[in-house]
Order: sequence, then C-alpha cells, then structure tokens
Amino acid sequence: MARLAFVPTDEVLLAQLWLRFKAGDGQAFNQLIKKRYRVLFTYATRFTQNHELIKDCIQELFLELWYRRANVVETDYVTIYLIKALRNNLFRLLKKETGRETLLEDWEATGALLTDGRTYESDWILDEFSTEKENRLRQLIDKLPARQQEVIFLKFYKGLSNETIAQMMDVERQTVANFLYRALGTMKSTLRTQAFA
Repeated sequence: MARLAFVPTDEVLLAQLWLRFKAGDGQAFNQLIKKRYRVLFTYATRFTQNHELIKDCIQELFLELWYRRANVVETDYVTIYLIKALRNNLFRLLKKETGRETLLEDWEATGALLTDGRTYESDWILDEFSTEKENRLRQLIDKLPARQQEVIFLKFYKGLSNETIAQMMDVERQTVANFLYRALGTMKSTLRTQAFA
C-alpha cells in the first residue's frame, strides 16, 4: 500500500495497539475495539439502518481479527484497515440477507473532475456543518445515492483525503472525486431550488 502523506496522532497510537494485539495482548485489543467501535458503527449506517446486522458484522470482524491475529498484516493505518474489512464483511452479509449477487452495482457512479485542493465547494460543505444547519444537511445527504453518502461521510465527517478514501473503497482516486463533485452539486442545487420555492 502506498504511504499516505499524513498520519493522524490517533493512528500512531492505534498502530502501537495493533502491534501489541498481534502479539496476543488482549488489553490492547480491547482498547482498539473501544477506540474504533463507534466510528465503524457510524460508517456502516451509510449502507444499512439494520443496527443488529451492523453490530453482528462488527462483532464478527473483531472475532475474526482476534483468531487470525498472528497472520494479520502490520499497518500504520488501522482505521482504514478496519473500515475496509468492515465494508467487505458488511457487503457479504447484505448480499446473503438480500440474496442479490452484487450490491456494488448499486453504489457505483461516475461524474466530472474534482481535485483534492481547497475549493468553494469544500469550504461550503464545511460551513454547512454548523450546529443550526446540521439537521438540514443530514437530510440532504440522506437523499444522495449510497456511494455519494459514503464519500461525503469519509471526506467531511472523518476528514480523509481522496487518496485515502479511494484506498478504503477500493476505487480509483478520480472516482472518489467524481462522487464528491456529483454529491456537492446535487446538494447545492437542492438548496437553491428550496430557497426559491
């Protein structure tokens, strides 16, 4: 995996806990679970509102990690690793639950260019996260296609770069940019339409 330019302080601690967990330290493993359970749960709600399924999926992920700990890769990006693993498990369980061969088709989309640089759109969405507007913004996000919701969540709620999101979602960096471009465009259009209604 290509090294990312910036490792958050929290990830440094998680990487240390990860090494201890791989060596069989149960306390370190429990700390990992406590530090990332809420992030994983919140992330999974972008795909399904079945909270029991999400809990089962997270529990299965951590059980699997514990039993396979000696063979689990070392990583400086524990959160990315956990989210990718959860995402894969969740798609597998959703596929089993719905009986559909592939759910990924529902999440794919394409669009136009958007860069990682600071733009009017990124400034706009960050401003919209103020307390008095958060409910309205959440309603707008909930109306987006699921893959766009996922990218918005990772970009603006978790503060991840397009490159990191692309690695987590197993897509090209440009695809992430496309999702962002479409999502922000849809949200701005909706707000403009409502302002003139």
